[in-house]
Amino acid sequence: MSRFRFVFVVFYFTGILILVVYLRSANNRIFYQLSMQTVEQEYLNQELGQKQLRLEQLINPTSVSERLED
Repeated sequence: MSRFRFVFVVFYFTGILILVVYLRSANNRIFYQLSMQTVEQEYLNQELGQKQLRLEQLINPTSVSERLED
């Protein structure tokens, strides 16, 4: 019976360690994806800001009157 308990404990701890490694790798994968999405979101925010500035330059009354004069 003692040998059975020892084998059971070894398999139990082995299973726990495999689960921990799996969860850690899944955590790293999710963190990487989150980081990539954050970077992409910042890039899109910068691009949107540039487009808004360009739009404001196009509809600014002084620039419109300058274009009409040309």
